[in-house]
Amino acid sequence: MHFPLKLKQNFQRIPLQIWVIFAGSLIFSIGSSMAWPFLNIYLRERLNLPLRTTTLLISLRAVTGILASFIAGTICDKFGRRGVMLASLLGGTVYYFLMVYAQTIWQFAILMGIWGAMDLFYPIGSNSMIADMVKAEDRLEVYSLMRMVNNAGIAIGPIFGGILAIKSYSLIFYSASIGYFISFVIFLFTVKETLQKRPITGNEVKIPTKGYHDVLKDGVFVSTILMAVFIYMGSSIVFNLLSLYASETYGILESQISYVFTVNALMCVFLQLGAMKFTVRIHPMLVMVISSLFYTVGLLLYVVCANVIWYCICMGILTIGELLMSPTMLALTAKRAPSDARGRYMSIYNLSHPIGNAFGPALAGLLYDQFIPQSIWYSAGFYCLIAAIGFSVLYRKNKDASWLQKISIDE
Repeated sequence: MHFPLKLKQNFQRIPLQIWVIFAGSLIFSIGSSMAWPFLNIYLRERLNLPLRTTTLLISLRAVTGILASFIAGTICDKFGRRGVMLASLLGGTVYYFLMVYAQTIWQFAILMGIWGAMDLFYPIGSNSMIADMVKAEDRLEVYSLMRMVNNAGIAIGPIFGGILAIKSYSLIFYSASIGYFISFVIFLFTVKETLQKRPITGNEVKIPTKGYHDVLKDGVFVSTILMAVFIYMGSSIVFNLLSLYASETYGILESQISYVFTVNALMCVFLQLGAMKFTVRIHPMLVMVISSLFYTVGLLLYVVCANVIWYCICMGILTIGELLMSPTMLALTAKRAPSDARGRYMSIYNLSHPIGNAFGPALAGLLYDQFIPQSIWYSAGFYCLIAAIGFSVLYRKNKDASWLQKISIDE
């Protein structure tokens, strides 16, 4: 079979509404990625607190995201995807605008707690909407394209964020707020609801889904999410602490570190479809083993040398793992979920990121303050090694499972 979603030849195979979602995602991802690489530096300068305290604010945002994820999934399945997406975009507009005016730790805590809850609404809604609109055999490609679009924005955002950080952090947050507001307006007038109550097809796993209890009883699915948590615990240390680590330990400017994040984004833009061609030929659990090992190596190498070029190399190795992981996990989740429980399955999948962000940076901040700064990279690599071992076990136990046989398309 020919490769079904080559962008030039098969544009019409993707519904127009998904292209609208891509456009809105590109705009707000540029804005948000201008801010998050430098958030810990901003909090340290604004509050004059140790890293272990500022990372707890990041953890607070993650914890509220965990709690809200359950609510968003239920709303998605009962009332629709569009509402939670709009709520998230409007919340981002307000959050980034008010970050300019926050002065105390309590004000930051309230803002980050509320935004942590609303931030997770968008990916749960959009991933469920894509699953509603796209055939099962095409989802891996569409999720890959979605990642390419998001990372195109992330390739641009940190560069401008690093430049603006030299002048004023306020400009970064105002720009992020504008990006979210533009996306909100686009979605408000163009995106239609896709939730439909329909019978389960023969290709979907027939698991009763009266609530989250039944979803959480899906042991194979929950095990994959747990291993993904360990990966995010490791990778979150790079994306939350690298700028501060490089600045405080080696005096590297924010504008220089921004190029490291751009390497990640550009690789996701230009190599995602190529990586997908590799993943569709291999058992998804084995793909996750390989992905975890790339993460492990890339993270551990940050201790070897301290300059921007080396950090870009480390990010490149780590990003190979990311290219393999994200679309595979999304497609696996969509395949595992019955049609009337996609929101809840996606919400459980999306828990892996905030849980990883809740524990990874917080534990790393403690190590940074109590031991040597380089210890954060040893902990990051260790978490991803645990994930590699866990996915190896899952691969052996599910190597011949029938529900995984058609998760990838035949070439």
